[in-house]
Amino acid sequence: MGLFKNAFKSAAVAGALALVGVGDSAAATVKNPIIWSDSPDPSIVRVEDSYYMVTTTMHYAPGIPIFKSTDLAQWRTVGYVYETLINNDNMNLNNGKDAYGKGSWASSIRYRKSDGFFYVLTPSYTSNKTHLYKTKDIEGGTWSEVQLPFYHDPSLFFDDDGTAWVFYGSGDQISYVQLNDDASGVKAGGRSGKLGGVSVNKVTGTSNYYVQQEGSHMEKVNGEYYLFTISWPSNSCRSEIVYRSKSLLDGFSGRIFLQSNGVAQGGIFDTPEGDWYALLFRDSGPVGRISHLVPTVWKDGWPEPTGGTKSAPASLELPGESEPGYGMVTSDEFDGPDLPLEWQWNHNPDNKNWKLTDGKLRITTGRTDNRVTNVKNMLTQRTFGPKCVGRTLVDGTNMKDGDIAGLAAWQDNKGFVALAKQNGGYKVVMYEGSKDGESQKESKDITGSKVYLRVDFDLPIDKGTASFYYSTDGSSWNKIGSNVGLSFDLHMFVGNRFGLFNWATKTAGGSVDFEWFKIGVDANDEIILDGAGAEPVPQTAHNETQTPWAVPGKIEMEDFDDPGKGKGGPSYSENDSDNHSCTDEGKEAECSKYRDGTGVDIYKKGDKLVVGYINAGEWLEYTINVKEAGDYTLFAAVSSAGGSTMSFDLDGKDLTGEMEIPANEGEDNFDDYNKVKTNVTLTAGEHILRFNAVKDWFDIDYITLVKGANATDPQPIEIGGETEPATCAEGTDCSTTGIRNVRMNLSGTHAYRVFDMNGNMVGTLRSNGVDIVNATREFVKQSGVYIVKSVRTGLTHRISVTR
Repeated sequence: MGLFKNAFKSAAVAGALALVGVGDSAAATVKNPIIWSDSPDPSIVRVEDSYYMVTTTMHYAPGIPIFKSTDLAQWRTVGYVYETLINNDNMNLNNGKDAYGKGSWASSIRYRKSDGFFYVLTPSYTSNKTHLYKTKDIEGGTWSEVQLPFYHDPSLFFDDDGTAWVFYGSGDQISYVQLNDDASGVKAGGRSGKLGGVSVNKVTGTSNYYVQQEGSHMEKVNGEYYLFTISWPSNSCRSEIVYRSKSLLDGFSGRIFLQSNGVAQGGIFDTPEGDWYALLFRDSGPVGRISHLVPTVWKDGWPEPTGGTKSAPASLELPGESEPGYGMVTSDEFDGPDLPLEWQWNHNPDNKNWKLTDGKLRITTGRTDNRVTNVKNMLTQRTFGPKCVGRTLVDGTNMKDGDIAGLAAWQDNKGFVALAKQNGGYKVVMYEGSKDGESQKESKDITGSKVYLRVDFDLPIDKGTASFYYSTDGSSWNKIGSNVGLSFDLHMFVGNRFGLFNWATKTAGGSVDFEWFKIGVDANDEIILDGAGAEPVPQTAHNETQTPWAVPGKIEMEDFDDPGKGKGGPSYSENDSDNHSCTDEGKEAECSKYRDGTGVDIYKKGDKLVVGYINAGEWLEYTINVKEAGDYTLFAAVSSAGGSTMSFDLDGKDLTGEMEIPANEGEDNFDDYNKVKTNVTLTAGEHILRFNAVKDWFDIDYITLVKGANATDPQPIEIGGETEPATCAEGTDCSTTGIRNVRMNLSGTHAYRVFDMNGNMVGTLRSNGVDIVNATREFVKQSGVYIVKSVRTGLTHRISVTR
């Protein structure tokens, strides 16, 4: 079939992908989830040094995205298997019908070396068929299709003897059916039945489940067969099961492969170097079902997660780094002939009523609808966590009265901000809705037919909120309506998305122009992927007094670089989705706005700004200009309750090694600051200096780079309006483990981490410990039982909160 026609650009954009190969570069610490964006039911295949993954599409079109990676950390969309799954009222949003939560489900991808074809098998509850596609050119070719009977969660499998099989189904056992050897259909007289020895009840020791068993993935390793499935016993979390046999259809025995935090469903694969991984997903609330990578080893012929813990690691070492958006989203100027591959339509598009023209996306209404859920030609992109922001400029010059066009936070529990034409004039409106309907929450009159619209997503694991803004000048943003509490509803069965739409409520035929769409980690960021129609912009130094920072000299840590766009990349990494900034002290106006939207925790101590609440794995970058090459001494003003470690890199290479931060005296004391130092060697010219948090939990105020090894620190601590000369006299070899300086006159509060009963971190609060119950009740937003743990001592409180 003719894939994408005029709707989507060729997958040849994959040629612009510049990713390092596994083993080609120094390792980077990458956190799970490896993809913090909706990527459910992953199936993966490796062909030489390239990895191809497919995930569930549901009702979106085109369908079954093909994601590619060469380092397992950075992924890009390189194509789709189909443009249209099926043309019927459900997929076309006609006659009151829809395909929400249906469409195509868990797909299985295979590469058959003997014939050079890639195969993708997907079931559909909309067509009630299983669709089998194949192509020889996965990144740019067309796919042929055959239709099979419906098989739930199927796994396509080609054995070494040339036979072809499908393993599928749910319940205590798993079924199989034999296909023609060329996979052209079900084999007449072929074998079918239940796999012998497969019994999830026997593995789990129970017959009570939320989900008994499904999600088959069959693999063959070293002559033995391994069937992976998922199960959700009622007394446990979603679990990954593995069965093993020397025979394809009989003789299986099983055990639990992974049972931790609900990470399950997927399969295993190897790297060219012989390392093994499992790629699985986790139901993670409004952001969707997100993928985790689990290093795997073999023990006595069984695969198991590295370390034998039956759990997914919080972090792992890979050749490349994960980046915001994980290659799943992109900004778009709409100035190319086609849409970037990161876009998908909500259901099959009505191609006669949208086009790219004059550097804009024009959507024309073809009919009236009573609900935004029924509107055709909504163009969507995924969201990603822990925070992301999308914004657009909409021109409603050609709208008709009653039209509403804008930007949505799109799932069943939804909200949107939009331009509305009413009685010949224009308003900005905010709506909130569920799967049962939408209602207007606020309306503002504006002058003119153009308006900037913005949606902010806060998407920590298992919860989420969307907030809505508009602007008439593109720089001053006004909040409108109410925040919308997000969910993952099984009706749509996908993660929340951004959606551009034009909705006619009275008369069809009106049109709007979306002049661009920008997406990033905050309102100042713009992620632009290769081939997305705009040039990347490098990150730039943020400080106003000197650009870049002069060395020798002092660097204020709150003045990290402004992030770049596209390949320019981020300039910081913030792992805690709860932005503390100044909120703990009620001084938002003083410093929260200083780097508003970055998510980095900047707050005030005395009369100084510091970067605080630092977690392991976070980092900040600074553009520096070294005037003269040679030896330097790096001093850092830091505060820690104990056990913290940091390091610095220069242009991606280690500069300092790990630097231990001494613990302050007193429980949870972040009020004292110490100096730590180390000797470094710098080359002349401009560089990127990266500060890395190796172990949490600490604050940092500034660093100073002084010419010469073992130099004297010229800079006293300046916090709380007090200063004290450095205690290291000139000519003295100061201790590298810390120099005690000023004790600040603050309230004496201490840090406590707050967790829900699922073990998910809610955030960090500060309390004197005496009134910890009330402090917790003021801090959390939802009813429940919470575990509150002292950062310093580990003392734990179990506190019940009722809202």
